[in-house]
Formats: sequence, C-alpha cells, structure tokens
Amino acid sequence: MTSDDTPWWSHDGKGAADLGGVGGDRPEDREALTDAAADLRYAAEYMRDAMTPPVPPKESNWDFSWITKWFKYSDNGAAVKWAPFTVGPAWTIFLLSQRFPIQTAFGITFLAFVIIGGWHLRVERKATRLLTWGLPIGLLYYTPIAIVFGLAKFLVGG
Repeated sequence: MTSDDTPWWSHDGKGAADLGGVGGDRPEDREALTDAAADLRYAAEYMRDAMTPPVPPKESNWDFSWITKWFKYSDNGAAVKWAPFTVGPAWTIFLLSQRFPIQTAFGITFLAFVIIGGWHLRVERKATRLLTWGLPIGLLYYTPIAIVFGLAKFLVGG
C-alpha cells in the first residue's frame, strides 16, 4: 500500500511528509476522533438499550388469579358461582324428599348429568350449563346427609 492509498485516520503519526501533502497528525485531532468514537459507542449502546424490550416480570408459581378471572369472565365460572345457591340445594331437596339411598342418588345424578350434559352439548345455553354444574354440587350436599341418616338408621336398628 502506498502512502497515497493510506486513509487519513490510520497513519502511524510520522508527519505530513509521509502522507503525501495531507495535514499532519495533531494530538487534538486524535483526541477529537477518540472522543467522537466514544460518543458513537455510547449512542449505539443507548439505542440498543432503548430498542430492547423490557425483561418480563418473573412468573410466580403461586398465582391463582386465573381462577378469579375464570369466575368473572367465563360462562362456566358464572355457572359454578351460582350453582351452589340455586340448582345444588334444589337437587338436594329433591333427593331428600324421595329418600333415596346413596347408591340410587349417585345413579340418578349420573343419569341426569349425562342427559342434561348431552343436551347442553347440543344447545349450549346458560341454563343447561347451570344444571350440569348444579347436579354434582347437589349430590355433594346430599352425601353427608345421607350418610348421617344411614348411620342413624343403622344405629337405631331400623
């Protein structure tokens, strides 16, 4: 490479004679280039940091907000929320009024669940969803009552 092909910024500081008529290497030029390179490096790092998305928050293993969102925004969640107060007690009262043994109550509840669940798959109404959730909840209410009355009947001997 001849001295005419050498870029002005890459010379080794030998003076103006070696650069073919181009000005010499002054210390203030070298400092200005060093400062400009540092400023460009700082600007590039700033732009990189500005364009990088923020780190997502760390997920917690104990976050149960999904269940409150499910109750609040889902049709199934609304049905589960209302079934213990509407269909569940009504189904329990029906089972109690007929005095079914626990095995018969389980069988009737299962058959009703299959029939109403199949109907719900066909029509998908809020009422069928409420009934589908309410029948097992009513059976849960009925089970301890049937056990207590079954034990009482066994203890009394009748």
